[in-house]
Amino acid sequence: MDQAFKLLLVDDEPLALRRLRSFSLASRGFVVVGEAENGLQALEAIDRLRPDIVVTDIGMPVMDGLELLRRLQDKPAPPKVVLLTCYEDFAKAQSAIRYGAEDYLTKVLLSEEEFVKSLEKTAESLRKEMAGSERLLRLQLRELLLYPSEDNAASLKRAGFDAGQAAIAVIRTERPLPSGYAEQELFAEAAGEGRCLPVQMSACVWCLVFRSAPHVRDGEFYGRYQAQCARIGSRLRKEQPAGGFVAAASGICYRTEDLPSAYRCAWERSEAGFYEEQGEWIEGDPGRSWVPYPAESFRRLLADIGSAAAAGDGEEAAGLLRQWMAAVSEAYRPEPGQARQMALELADRLDGFAKASPDEAGPAPGLTERLRRKANEALHAKALLEEAGALADLLARRYPGGSMRKEIKEALRLIARQYADIELGEAARRVNLSPSWFAALFRNETGRSFHDYVQQYRLDQARKLLETTDLKVYEIAQRVGIPNSRYFSRLFLEHAGAPPLDYRKRASGST
Repeated sequence: MDQAFKLLLVDDEPLALRRLRSFSLASRGFVVVGEAENGLQALEAIDRLRPDIVVTDIGMPVMDGLELLRRLQDKPAPPKVVLLTCYEDFAKAQSAIRYGAEDYLTKVLLSEEEFVKSLEKTAESLRKEMAGSERLLRLQLRELLLYPSEDNAASLKRAGFDAGQAAIAVIRTERPLPSGYAEQELFAEAAGEGRCLPVQMSACVWCLVFRSAPHVRDGEFYGRYQAQCARIGSRLRKEQPAGGFVAAASGICYRTEDLPSAYRCAWERSEAGFYEEQGEWIEGDPGRSWVPYPAESFRRLLADIGSAAAAGDGEEAAGLLRQWMAAVSEAYRPEPGQARQMALELADRLDGFAKASPDEAGPAPGLTERLRRKANEALHAKALLEEAGALADLLARRYPGGSMRKEIKEALRLIARQYADIELGEAARRVNLSPSWFAALFRNETGRSFHDYVQQYRLDQARKLLETTDLKVYEIAQRVGIPNSRYFSRLFLEHAGAPPLDYRKRASGST
């Protein structure tokens, strides 16, 4: 059965109240949560009990039913009102309808069937309004959480949202939850209690806004909140409807204006879950702060992996990849965004195996695609590093050692590190060969002249800078070692099939 609708009965006649209580309401989805003898008492009870429907007599001392009805219209999200009277009074019936009464009944000959029918009609109207109101609340909550402002908080309050005691849980999944699964199954129990509002923030991010019932102490509310989170987490771990997930909970807040801070708290805790076991609810603040991976160290690592890929040396590339894995898991603790970005850049460099060994079965882009996908979706370092480890094993098996001479391997490392200003004579000197012998060996080992290889490498780097930065064309030309921007643009057109700016627009999806 759906959640029961709460009734408040208001009448100054004890016999009338007793008769209404005698009707079989519970089995029809209605529960009496309180009684009042007049409109003034009813107003106090409404604030305290939050009934869905108020059944009130019209004629009462202190404050009659019509005045109560008028007062309720000034409240945000007022309850529905069914008016009772001892006699037919067309003028009062008109007033009742004008002030928003849902129904008007004469109680002299009122039968249980007639009363329940009126309540069911009122409940149906309430359901429709609640559905529309809930959709509006979700939209306004999402707006407030993403774009905090006093205006957005005020709009939410006008829509009937009162935070009271509130807390927020953030659930992030690797893939979108199946259509309908989240609200109809996963969050149904929590939402069914009427104090939890699921809000979808993006395809793979859900925010659960929990609110306390009136007069519930902090400890009791937090206990219920934790219990609901635990049940949701248990189901996600058991069913795994969207791969891995991370979930985190905020502390309690007491004002609608504080909800964005609670959301940020839960989000930051979910980020800290990157280094925790999969499927754990993160409730406290992280015990350790982020330790970034040094930029210069990573730049050198990328250069070395790029040269290993160019040399077709899978064992060396695998060793360097494992070196990065150990640094992330042991020496440092980079923010999740940095760890994911590093994995994407490593995958780009490892694509060089396709160029080094174009005839091998299973080209390198296929090898690195899983790492890219995991970098984009991974919520835990363990899952990302496991994928990197699997790629390292595969590279070592598929491209063992490589047959390239060590002098040329070293030259490729040198190019990867100093491509913007490297010259043939300097490279030959660094590997202890004469320029002429080095040039011949380089062409023999790589299939290209030193000049062509360096130029290709510079243009590849320029392509990446166009895709990932807002640098001007002349700045990119200087950075990659081709300072004449007109000459650079001509070379780039031959390399990429489009001028630099057109390539950037195409890469960004612009027209």
